Amino acid sequence: MAWSRLKFQAKVLIPVVSVMVLFLIGTMWMVNSRIQRQLQSENRLSLFYAEKAFTNAFENRANNLLHQFTPITESPEFISLAKKFHNDTDDPKVARDSMIEETAEILANTPVIDTALVMFVGPSGQLLAGTNRHGRLPAAEFHAACSPWIAGISQDEHSQSQIIQVGGSLFDIVAVPCESDQYRLGTLIFGVELGDAAAQQLKPPNGGVAFFANHRLIASTFADRQLNSTLLDEYYRLSSPHPSGGGEDFNLRLNGEHYGARPGQFPVLGAAGPAAYLLLSSYEQSWQTFQEAKHVLLIFSLLGIVLSTGFVWLLVRRVTQPLRQLRDSAEAVGRGDFSRRIQIQSRDEVGELAAVFNQMTGNIQKSREQLEKTVDILRATQAQLIHSEKLSAVGEFVAGVAHELNNPLTALIGYAELLQTGPVSDDDRSSLQRISNNAERCHKIVQSLLSFARQHPPERKLTNINSVIDSVIEILIYELRTNNIHVVKDFSPALPRLLVDPHQLQQVFLNIVNNARQAIEAFRPHGVIRFSTRVLGQKVQIRFQDDGPGISAENLAKIFNPFFTTKPVGKGTGLGLSLSYGIIQEHGGAITAESKPGQGTTFIIDLPITPQAETALDEAPPPPTPLFQGAGRKILVVDDEHDILNLICRTLERSGYHIETALDGEIALRRLREQRFDLIVSDWKMPGVNGQQLYQRLLETDPEAARRVVFMTGDVLSEKTEKYLNDHGKTYLTKPFSLADFHRAIADFFDH
Repeated sequence: MAWSRLKFQAKVLIPVVSVMVLFLIGTMWMVNSRIQRQLQSENRLSLFYAEKAFTNAFENRANNLLHQFTPITESPEFISLAKKFHNDTDDPKVARDSMIEETAEILANTPVIDTALVMFVGPSGQLLAGTNRHGRLPAAEFHAACSPWIAGISQDEHSQSQIIQVGGSLFDIVAVPCESDQYRLGTLIFGVELGDAAAQQLKPPNGGVAFFANHRLIASTFADRQLNSTLLDEYYRLSSPHPSGGGEDFNLRLNGEHYGARPGQFPVLGAAGPAAYLLLSSYEQSWQTFQEAKHVLLIFSLLGIVLSTGFVWLLVRRVTQPLRQLRDSAEAVGRGDFSRRIQIQSRDEVGELAAVFNQMTGNIQKSREQLEKTVDILRATQAQLIHSEKLSAVGEFVAGVAHELNNPLTALIGYAELLQTGPVSDDDRSSLQRISNNAERCHKIVQSLLSFARQHPPERKLTNINSVIDSVIEILIYELRTNNIHVVKDFSPALPRLLVDPHQLQQVFLNIVNNARQAIEAFRPHGVIRFSTRVLGQKVQIRFQDDGPGISAENLAKIFNPFFTTKPVGKGTGLGLSLSYGIIQEHGGAITAESKPGQGTTFIIDLPITPQAETALDEAPPPPTPLFQGAGRKILVVDDEHDILNLICRTLERSGYHIETALDGEIALRRLREQRFDLIVSDWKMPGVNGQQLYQRLLETDPEAARRVVFMTGDVLSEKTEKYLNDHGKTYLTKPFSLADFHRAIADFFDH
């Protein structure tokens, strides 16, 4: 009865489809089993050869290290330094200092980039001198860890190498004897860290390797650090005892690629935990071949099903005519035509299927369009992230340079102002003012670079467009001047301030000017870039005009397209003008370009004047700071720069303050234990005990003195520093500062 209730299509198709599906399942199971066994066999063989290659590479690495380091101890200069430790007439301290300088030079010039430490030990194995690269691995700790091995090879005449574990890291230690007239002067020992570079050097072809020490991964050939825990778990799984009595090869998948894995351990000294490696051999190519074979088999099997059922369809073609229409539409969708729809002629199962199919193709068409848009957005976002990473690196570099410049700039500005308060001639006063102005110019250049390189969250505020363009010119003025490019500025003096993001606009302007500079360099020996701003109705127009080679009409229509560039490969991404276009659009403005070949290019940017905009007015100079008299007040000034200490002492002593100084935080703490000061002015960054550590100690021992601390800092790009000072409510002066700013800060402190 149940069979009789089935539809005719079901009665015909169920037996046919069942037989074909069972045949397909059986075939796929048989093929899959055979190929899986073959893959496992090939993987074991591949791991065997990979382990051989890894072992040979490790031995070759040790031999290469010995070969590179041995000539150092044979040089006459090094032998002469080593003899000083055995010459009774030489001062041992001088000999040690000389050897420290020599080991530092050796460490700095060694071609083996992972060399972390160089030390020289005596004939009996005692440590005589040593230098490390990063400061995190003291020579004494390293010597103590490998002292048993050093004692064993101290009398050996040949160079030797060994692996050692120190401080959670693995090192190749290479011992090179230094001898003179058959007399052992000592042994020069190198510590070469087994890090990512060593892993890349030692990894087998078409595979990878990971190193472990103290239950953590210390190096691997995989750039994705999120794999650390996975690799460590796989190592423990493979190295644990197997029920059959030993370990087995294990297959794993990393970053979508299939690997065979085999663990191993290093013969190391000083191991506080397992020092081991996990050897990986990729069999992705074989796996893909297997998958392709499965797909081909599946396709042929499906083709057999289609051919078999086609005969049945001929018998019921009149009954199943709607199914043929569904098939035609499905083929169209397979070719990418998602606009194809099936005409619904009935309300039975076939009609319901047609309706569902039409709904599916409509959803796929919408999803595909959305996916294409998402891919374009992701590409642009990726390029922005890469650009942001580069800017972050530039920002850190510029911040370091700025910090080094701020101390001498502070002294330069301060002494110039100090001399102007004395009896000097008008010519000298003018010269001093020029010194002060040029120092301020240096400060503005550094600040402009920092403003460009700093990572800013999107923020719109009232901004003078002329000032933004000036900051861009300040950044590029050296490049423009050295390439004989003349800058012409035609700014409207009464330009209204606009509600914009100045950092985003700076990025747009910098990109346009850089493009103009590069175009002029390749076109003519001398050039001109003209900057102009003006008000046109309810918008501000900014024009950048150059006399470069211009842009062809064909390329002019595509310059704002993502990834379009006429520069050689490696010289540009084609995203600069596209991102600039997006930034201007977000501000409600427009950016266009006008150009003719051979007649230069003009970029025109129109930005709307919003109701929040206001006319930029010249800021009134701050009122002069009165010169407060010290009235016997005692101030302690802490700074490691002698020039700044001298400057502050001279200016404060003129106001009647009693001044004492300290070159670092340790000296300042001793002074504060001996006497009380009304104010402590301290630099933030100093060798030894810095400003933050000084303040923390005062909070613990003398909270009242901590309340009287005012900081000076040149740490201009550290959000951590700024947050710490603001959280503790501390007054601070940012270097470089003028004497007026300094007096104002001192006066504000005593007023409160």
